Amino acid sequence: MNGGANFGLRRAWLRTEAETRMRLQALLLAVGVAVLLTACSSGPTTPDPGTPAFLWNAAERAYHNGDIMKANDELSELQQTDNEFSPRARIWQTVLAGGMARGYCELADGYESGGRLKPASSLEFHKQVTNLRAMAAHAAMDFTQAVHWFATRDPSADVQLAFDLPPGSAADPAALRKAYAGILMPDAEAQSLETAMVERGVIRAVCQANGTEGDSAQALERFRAGEVKTPRATFLYAAAKTLFDVSDVFSANKLDQPQRRRVMLDEALASLHSSPETTEAAALAAKIQAVLKKIPAK
Repeated sequence: MNGGANFGLRRAWLRTEAETRMRLQALLLAVGVAVLLTACSSGPTTPDPGTPAFLWNAAERAYHNGDIMKANDELSELQQTDNEFSPRARIWQTVLAGGMARGYCELADGYESGGRLKPASSLEFHKQVTNLRAMAAHAAMDFTQAVHWFATRDPSADVQLAFDLPPGSAADPAALRKAYAGILMPDAEAQSLETAMVERGVIRAVCQANGTEGDSAQALERFRAGEVKTPRATFLYAAAKTLFDVSDVFSANKLDQPQRRRVMLDEALASLHSSPETTEAAALAAKIQAVLKKIPAK
Protein backbone atom coordinates (compact mmCIF):
# COMPACT_ATOMS: atom_id res chain seq x y z
CA MET A 1 0.00 0.00 0.00
CA ASN A 2 2.78 2.38 0.99
CA GLY A 3 4.75 1.38 -2.15
CA GLY A 4 1.79 2.22 -4.36
CA ALA A 5 1.33 5.57 -2.71
CA ASN A 6 4.98 6.38 -3.06
CA PHE A 7 4.89 5.42 -6.74
CA GLY A 8 1.89 7.66 -7.29
CA LEU A 9 3.55 10.54 -5.56
CA ARG A 10 6.71 10.06 -7.61
CA ARG A 11 4.72 10.00 -10.85
CA ALA A 12 2.92 13.21 -9.90
CA TRP A 13 6.21 14.84 -9.01
CA LEU A 14 7.79 13.86 -12.38
CA ARG A 15 4.74 15.20 -14.24
CA THR A 16 4.95 18.47 -12.34
CA GLU A 17 8.69 18.77 -13.08
CA ALA A 18 8.11 18.13 -16.79
CA GLU A 19 5.39 20.76 -16.92
CA THR A 20 7.66 23.21 -15.11
CA ARG A 21 10.42 22.59 -17.64
CA MET A 22 8.03 23.10 -20.56
CA ARG A 23 6.77 26.36 -19.06
CA LEU A 24 10.33 27.52 -18.51
CA GLN A 25 11.28 26.68 -22.11
CA ALA A 26 8.20 28.52 -23.39
CA LEU A 27 9.07 31.52 -21.25
CA LEU A 28 12.68 31.55 -22.48
CA LEU A 29 11.47 31.27 -26.10
CA ALA A 30 9.06 34.16 -25.62
CA VAL A 31 11.80 36.28 -24.08
CA GLY A 32 14.14 35.43 -26.97
CA VAL A 33 11.53 36.39 -29.57
CA ALA A 34 10.83 39.66 -27.74
CA VAL A 35 14.54 40.52 -27.67
CA LEU A 36 14.86 39.74 -31.38
CA LEU A 37 11.86 41.86 -32.30
CA THR A 38 13.16 44.73 -30.19
CA ALA A 39 16.57 44.54 -31.88
CA CYS A 40 14.96 44.56 -35.32
CA SER A 41 12.65 47.45 -34.51
CA SER A 42 15.55 49.53 -33.16
CA GLY A 43 17.78 48.89 -36.20
CA PRO A 44 18.43 51.26 -39.13
CA THR A 45 15.27 52.75 -40.63
CA THR A 46 14.70 54.14 -44.10
CA PRO A 47 14.47 57.95 -44.05
CA ASP A 48 11.14 59.45 -45.04
CA PRO A 49 10.92 60.63 -48.69
CA GLY A 50 11.82 64.28 -49.14
CA THR A 51 13.87 64.51 -45.95
CA PRO A 52 17.53 65.59 -46.13
CA ALA A 53 18.70 62.09 -45.19
CA PHE A 54 16.54 60.57 -47.94
CA LEU A 55 17.90 62.99 -50.56
CA TRP A 56 21.49 62.39 -49.45
CA ASN A 57 21.04 58.62 -49.69
CA ALA A 58 19.40 59.01 -53.10
CA ALA A 59 22.32 61.13 -54.33
CA GLU A 60 24.85 58.54 -53.12
CA ARG A 61 22.88 55.70 -54.71
CA ALA A 62 22.57 57.51 -58.07
CA TYR A 63 26.25 58.45 -58.04
CA HIS A 64 27.40 54.89 -57.36
CA ASN A 65 25.06 53.66 -60.12
CA GLY A 66 26.72 56.05 -62.58
CA ASP A 67 23.72 58.41 -62.86
CA ILE A 68 25.60 61.64 -62.25
CA MET A 69 22.76 63.85 -63.53
CA LYS A 70 20.30 62.42 -61.00
CA ALA A 71 22.87 62.72 -58.22
CA ASN A 72 23.33 66.39 -59.11
CA ASP A 73 19.56 66.98 -59.05
CA GLU A 74 19.22 65.34 -55.62
CA LEU A 75 22.07 67.44 -54.24
CA SER A 76 20.54 70.60 -55.66
CA GLU A 77 17.21 69.87 -53.95
CA LEU A 78 19.01 69.00 -50.72
CA GLN A 79 20.47 72.49 -50.52
CA GLN A 80 17.12 74.25 -50.59
CA THR A 81 17.17 74.15 -46.77
CA ASP A 82 19.94 74.34 -44.18
CA ASN A 83 20.44 70.87 -42.72
CA GLU A 84 23.21 68.56 -41.53
CA PHE A 85 23.95 67.43 -45.10
CA SER A 86 24.02 70.89 -46.73
CA PRO A 87 27.75 71.65 -46.29
CA ARG A 88 28.82 68.34 -47.83
CA ALA A 89 26.18 68.64 -50.55
CA ARG A 90 27.46 72.09 -51.60
CA ILE A 91 30.99 70.79 -52.05
CA TRP A 92 29.90 67.64 -53.85
CA GLN A 93 27.55 69.44 -56.21
CA THR A 94 30.17 72.05 -57.03
CA VAL A 95 32.39 69.27 -58.36
CA LEU A 96 29.59 67.33 -60.07
CA ALA A 97 27.87 70.24 -61.82
CA GLY A 98 31.17 71.76 -62.94
CA GLY A 99 32.34 68.45 -64.38
CA MET A 100 29.02 67.83 -66.10
CA ALA A 101 28.98 71.29 -67.67
CA ARG A 102 32.52 70.86 -68.96
CA GLY A 103 31.75 67.41 -70.36
CA TYR A 104 28.67 68.60 -72.25
CA CYS A 105 30.47 71.71 -73.55
CA GLU A 106 33.45 69.79 -74.89
CA LEU A 107 31.30 67.14 -76.55
CA ALA A 108 29.13 69.82 -78.16
CA ASP A 109 32.27 71.47 -79.55
CA GLY A 110 33.30 68.11 -81.00
CA TYR A 111 30.00 67.63 -82.81
CA GLU A 112 30.10 71.22 -84.05
CA SER A 113 33.54 70.64 -85.58
CA GLY A 114 32.32 67.38 -87.13
CA GLY A 115 29.31 69.10 -88.65
CA ARG A 116 31.54 71.57 -90.45
CA LEU A 117 33.41 68.69 -92.06
CA LYS A 118 30.22 66.96 -93.25
CA PRO A 119 27.77 69.58 -94.55
CA ALA A 120 25.44 66.84 -95.81
CA SER A 121 24.90 65.68 -92.22
CA SER A 122 24.95 69.13 -90.66
CA LEU A 123 21.33 68.89 -89.43
CA GLU A 124 22.00 65.76 -87.38
CA PHE A 125 25.14 67.30 -85.90
CA HIS A 126 23.28 70.54 -85.18
CA LYS A 127 20.67 68.63 -83.15
CA GLN A 128 23.40 67.06 -81.04
CA VAL A 129 25.07 70.42 -80.47
CA THR A 130 21.78 72.09 -79.52
CA ASN A 131 20.81 69.37 -77.03
CA LEU A 132 24.25 69.19 -75.44
CA ARG A 133 24.55 72.96 -75.03
CA ALA A 134 21.11 73.11 -73.43
CA MET A 135 22.25 70.52 -70.88
CA ALA A 136 25.55 72.36 -70.46
CA ALA A 137 23.69 75.60 -69.74
CA HIS A 138 21.54 73.92 -67.07
CA ALA A 139 24.59 72.34 -65.41
CA ALA A 140 26.51 75.64 -65.66
CA MET A 141 23.80 77.50 -63.73
CA ASP A 142 23.65 74.75 -61.11
CA PHE A 143 27.41 74.98 -60.82
CA THR A 144 27.40 78.77 -60.46
CA GLN A 145 24.81 78.59 -57.68
CA ALA A 146 26.72 75.83 -55.89
CA VAL A 147 29.95 77.85 -56.00
CA HIS A 148 28.14 80.93 -54.66
CA TRP A 149 26.59 78.98 -51.79
CA PHE A 150 29.91 77.40 -50.90
CA ALA A 151 31.90 80.64 -51.03
CA THR A 152 29.39 82.56 -48.91
CA ARG A 153 28.36 79.88 -46.40
CA ASP A 154 31.41 77.71 -45.81
CA PRO A 155 34.41 79.54 -44.32
CA SER A 156 36.39 76.36 -43.54
CA ALA A 157 40.12 76.54 -44.27
CA ASP A 158 40.04 72.97 -45.59
CA VAL A 159 37.44 71.43 -47.88
CA GLN A 160 36.47 67.81 -47.32
CA LEU A 161 35.63 65.84 -50.46
CA ALA A 162 33.16 63.41 -48.87
CA PHE A 163 32.60 61.20 -51.92
CA ASP A 164 34.36 58.64 -54.09
CA LEU A 165 35.83 59.10 -57.52
CA PRO A 166 33.18 58.43 -60.16
CA PRO A 167 33.46 55.55 -62.63
CA GLY A 168 35.08 56.15 -65.98
CA SER A 169 38.38 57.61 -67.12
CA ALA A 170 40.02 61.02 -67.37
CA ALA A 171 41.30 60.10 -70.84
CA ASP A 172 39.51 61.12 -74.04
CA PRO A 173 36.96 58.46 -75.06
CA ALA A 174 37.89 56.79 -78.35
CA ALA A 175 34.51 57.74 -79.86
CA LEU A 176 35.23 61.44 -79.34
CA ARG A 177 37.48 61.31 -82.39
CA LYS A 178 34.49 60.19 -84.45
CA ALA A 179 32.50 63.25 -83.41
CA TYR A 180 35.35 65.56 -84.40
CA ALA A 181 35.80 63.67 -87.67
CA GLY A 182 32.17 64.14 -88.67
CA ILE A 183 31.20 60.47 -88.28
CA LEU A 184 27.61 59.92 -87.23
CA MET A 185 27.24 57.21 -84.59
CA PRO A 186 24.33 54.92 -83.71
CA ASP A 187 22.20 56.18 -80.83
CA ALA A 188 23.62 53.66 -78.36
CA GLU A 189 27.20 54.63 -79.17
CA ALA A 190 26.39 58.34 -79.03
CA GLN A 191 24.75 57.90 -75.61
CA SER A 192 27.72 55.91 -74.36
CA LEU A 193 30.03 58.71 -75.52
CA GLU A 194 27.92 61.30 -73.71
CA THR A 195 28.11 59.30 -70.48
CA ALA A 196 31.87 58.87 -70.85
CA MET A 197 32.36 62.60 -71.42
CA VAL A 198 30.37 63.49 -68.31
CA GLU A 199 32.36 61.00 -66.23
CA ARG A 200 35.59 62.35 -67.69
CA GLY A 201 34.50 65.89 -66.87
CA VAL A 202 33.72 65.00 -63.26
CA ILE A 203 36.98 63.10 -62.78
CA ARG A 204 38.92 66.08 -64.11
CA ALA A 205 36.91 68.39 -61.85
CA VAL A 206 37.81 66.23 -58.85
CA CYS A 207 41.47 66.37 -59.84
CA GLN A 208 41.33 70.17 -60.11
CA ALA A 209 39.52 70.47 -56.79
CA ASN A 210 42.18 68.57 -54.83
CA GLY A 211 45.19 70.03 -56.63
CA THR A 212 46.04 67.03 -58.82
CA GLU A 213 44.95 68.45 -62.18
CA GLY A 214 46.17 66.28 -65.02
CA ASP A 215 47.07 63.40 -62.69
CA SER A 216 44.02 61.22 -62.09
CA ALA A 217 46.25 58.40 -60.80
CA GLN A 218 47.46 60.61 -57.94
CA ALA A 219 43.88 61.65 -57.20
CA LEU A 220 42.84 57.99 -57.05
CA GLU A 221 45.61 57.25 -54.57
CA ARG A 222 44.44 60.09 -52.33
CA PHE A 223 40.89 58.79 -52.31
CA ARG A 224 42.03 55.25 -51.62
CA ALA A 225 44.03 56.50 -48.64
CA GLY A 226 40.83 57.67 -46.93
CA GLU A 227 39.42 61.08 -46.12
CA VAL A 228 40.39 63.65 -48.76
CA LYS A 229 40.80 67.30 -47.81
CA THR A 230 42.00 70.16 -49.96
CA PRO A 231 42.87 73.78 -49.11
CA ARG A 232 40.01 76.22 -49.58
CA ALA A 233 42.14 78.38 -51.90
CA THR A 234 42.84 75.39 -54.17
CA PHE A 235 39.15 74.50 -54.31
CA LEU A 236 38.04 78.06 -55.09
CA TYR A 237 40.70 78.54 -57.77
CA ALA A 238 39.52 75.35 -59.47
CA ALA A 239 35.93 76.60 -59.27
CA ALA A 240 36.86 79.98 -60.72
CA LYS A 241 38.77 78.39 -63.60
CA THR A 242 35.85 76.12 -64.44
CA LEU A 243 33.42 79.04 -64.25
CA PHE A 244 35.58 80.94 -66.72
CA ASP A 245 35.97 78.00 -69.11
CA VAL A 246 32.35 76.86 -69.04
CA SER A 247 30.94 80.39 -69.38
CA ASP A 248 32.01 80.19 -73.02
CA VAL A 249 28.82 78.22 -73.72
CA PHE A 250 26.94 81.54 -73.38
CA SER A 251 29.23 83.40 -75.80
CA ALA A 252 27.88 85.14 -78.92
CA ASN A 253 28.83 82.30 -81.29
CA LYS A 254 27.13 79.65 -79.12
CA LEU A 255 24.03 80.26 -76.98
CA ASP A 256 24.45 84.05 -77.09
CA GLN A 257 23.32 84.78 -73.55
CA PRO A 258 25.78 87.46 -72.41
CA GLN A 259 24.12 88.20 -69.07
CA ARG A 260 24.38 84.60 -67.98
CA ARG A 261 28.02 84.67 -68.96
CA ARG A 262 28.47 87.82 -66.90
CA VAL A 263 26.91 86.14 -63.86
CA MET A 264 29.36 83.25 -64.15
CA LEU A 265 32.36 85.52 -64.62
CA ASP A 266 31.37 87.76 -61.71
CA GLU A 267 31.13 84.66 -59.52
CA ALA A 268 34.54 83.54 -60.75
CA LEU A 269 36.09 86.86 -59.72
CA ALA A 270 34.35 86.71 -56.35
CA SER A 271 35.82 83.23 -55.78
CA LEU A 272 39.30 84.46 -56.59
CA HIS A 273 38.97 87.52 -54.36
CA SER A 274 37.87 85.43 -51.38
CA SER A 275 41.15 83.50 -51.29
CA PRO A 276 44.84 84.51 -51.08
CA GLU A 277 46.22 85.97 -54.31
CA THR A 278 48.66 83.85 -56.30
CA THR A 279 50.33 84.32 -59.67
CA GLU A 280 47.92 81.85 -61.25
CA ALA A 281 44.90 83.51 -59.65
CA ALA A 282 46.01 86.98 -60.79
CA ALA A 283 46.49 85.74 -64.37
CA LEU A 284 43.04 84.13 -64.38
CA ALA A 285 41.45 87.28 -62.96
CA ALA A 286 42.99 89.33 -65.77
CA LYS A 287 41.50 86.97 -68.38
CA ILE A 288 38.08 87.18 -66.74
CA GLN A 289 38.15 90.98 -66.62
CA ALA A 290 39.15 91.14 -70.28
CA VAL A 291 36.10 89.10 -71.28
CA LEU A 292 33.80 91.11 -68.98
CA LYS A 293 34.82 94.32 -70.74
CA LYS A 294 33.49 92.90 -74.02
CA ILE A 295 30.08 91.99 -72.62
CA PRO A 296 27.55 94.77 -73.24
CA ALA A 297 25.82 96.35 -70.25
CA LYS A 298 22.24 95.33 -69.50
